Amino acid sequence: MEFELYEAAMKGNVHSLLELLKKDKLLLDRIMTGNRNETPLHIAAMLGHLDFVEEILAQKTELAREQDSQSSTPLHLAAAKGYLHIVESLVRVDPEICLFRDKYKRNPLHVAAMKGHVDVLECLVQARHDAAHSVVEHGQTILHLCVKHNKLEALKLLIDILGDDQFINSRDEDGNTILHLAAADGQTETITFLTNKGVDPNITNSKGFTALGLLAQGQSMERALEIVNYVPQTSENHDPSKRTVVPNNTVTTFHTLTKKEIKRERKRKWQKGMHEALMVVAILVATIAYEAGKDPPNESAKAMRGFENCYKLFKAFNTISFIASLSTIILLISGLPLKRRRITTWIVMLTMWVAITCTALSYSFLIVFASPEKDKTYDEDPVVVIAVRTWTGLMSLIFLCHIIRLIWKLVLKVLRLVCRVLRLVGKVLKFVYKAFKKGKSENPMV
Repeated sequence: MEFELYEAAMKGNVHSLLELLKKDKLLLDRIMTGNRNETPLHIAAMLGHLDFVEEILAQKTELAREQDSQSSTPLHLAAAKGYLHIVESLVRVDPEICLFRDKYKRNPLHVAAMKGHVDVLECLVQARHDAAHSVVEHGQTILHLCVKHNKLEALKLLIDILGDDQFINSRDEDGNTILHLAAADGQTETITFLTNKGVDPNITNSKGFTALGLLAQGQSMERALEIVNYVPQTSENHDPSKRTVVPNNTVTTFHTLTKKEIKRERKRKWQKGMHEALMVVAILVATIAYEAGKDPPNESAKAMRGFENCYKLFKAFNTISFIASLSTIILLISGLPLKRRRITTWIVMLTMWVAITCTALSYSFLIVFASPEKDKTYDEDPVVVIAVRTWTGLMSLIFLCHIIRLIWKLVLKVLRLVCRVLRLVGKVLKFVYKAFKKGKSENPMV
């Protein structure tokens, strides 16, 4: 007979239910004391059979409190599916089941929030207001779940109903607020909403990151800048009459701090990538220089008239290339805090620049030695001439660009220093003028 009851629950057949109860009035009691994980009420609530649910509740209200193998009540299942009328029927019979938790410590309100069923969530909050303040796994609140599952409408409803400062700034076990989660996931609209609602952007999590830092960590630089630039523009365009009051300069602080953190993150990633690239290039150049030094031009080439100086230059440039590459490798594996200082990165880059240039020059001399005797001259080989001139032009251009950039930075720094000095002088003159004017007014004899 239990089989027929479960079959009726799956079909939502109320008539079959009543017929079975006529034959066995204790059928529902046996279901409650049996070994099955789910009751017929679980099945009917999950499948949305409202009439069947109401009839079961009329016959045996205690079934509303039964929990399945996942510790879920029928209300959990109805809330997850968004069946508002079934939720209303269950809550009307027993509002306390809003507090029942499944094996993940989630009550029906948490499930509805995760699924984004706003109407169901509103009904449940009205039934048991305190259930919304329950904490789930990892210390997360219902607001954390809304942001985690990107359910903005549910988040808006809850903050409008429950949104005191302490609750909306709650932190989970990792110290993350809801703004941390929104920033890490790049939820632009959610970030805007939370900023206007007064969520503190300066709270740090257990790893020392603010929400702004996570924004830079979790997004590409372009995406992070896009979000940062979007937030204040959206915030300023809200209707003041509908806007929630937030602390002074919250949006401005959010924008400024995020810019700084993104700039630091860009610098850190640039240095890390540059150090990795320099290590690879240094190893490659050192290998090339070692092989060239291990197998130098043969003795007959060395002794050829007019090529003694070329061979000396070849040895000099190859040695410089090898030593510069080894120096770069030693610097990068030395354990010194190179990543904290940008100037050290530039020094290592300059060293590799010297190494690569010397490698190119060594190659040009090596080509002369490796060529047939009649071709052993730069002037008679246009390929060598063009290659050397192109390389020289490229290196000169890069060097010139760096010089111009350095001069421009120095000029800017000098101008900033001059401006500061002028402002300081202006303040001093203003102070002296006020002091003189005050002394003159106090001394009528002057």
